[in-house]
Amino acid sequence: MNVLFSLGVADFKETQTGIKSIIKVLGLVEGVKTINHASLKHFAAIAKGEGSQYPEKGKRRIWFKLNYLKHVYEYLKKRDKSTADQKVEEIIKASTLQFIGQMIPASSLFTKEFMLNHVWQHLVENDYNIEGSVMPPDGDSISLNVRRCFYNEIARDVGLMPVADRMCSGDFIFWETYHPNVRFSRTKTLIDGDDHCNHTVTWVD
Repeated sequence: MNVLFSLGVADFKETQTGIKSIIKVLGLVEGVKTINHASLKHFAAIAKGEGSQYPEKGKRRIWFKLNYLKHVYEYLKKRDKSTADQKVEEIIKASTLQFIGQMIPASSLFTKEFMLNHVWQHLVENDYNIEGSVMPPDGDSISLNVRRCFYNEIARDVGLMPVADRMCSGDFIFWETYHPNVRFSRTKTLIDGDDHCNHTVTWVD
């Protein structure tokens, strides 16, 4: 039960967004069936103490989300294996965007100066999911090298690697719609087996 005590208000809001996304993608009837199946499996695992083995509170919070998603994915594969990956990708999108949006200010408050001097440091300090180093600014760009990511680690633990890259794609979706002057790029990811993820944002006038 330590997993439940690790959760915060933001986790419940993100979970609520995920449930709404399941209904939106699958429709009411199929969505409710999926939610019921995943919820029974998920909370049975919590009752057995699964997820409590992680010493990091943040890792327990990520386990809560990804273990639930695993049961959603497994249910969808049983229903129609050919469409399961695409449906999970659509379900992931809404909650991923909300998670990233919690880490940085509204786009109306985002400036080039903030981007070059504060954005990645602000994220490292507020995101319980990652450990990383902010690189010095390079012209109009600034990079963050993530050495450790709980999404990567938990996805491997619970068996979500077939769709783990869908969670990473949320970074591109978020930055593409966040601010008209900001471009995001990344060429390495831990999920793909690299030793770090190299997140870079660039200001374009």
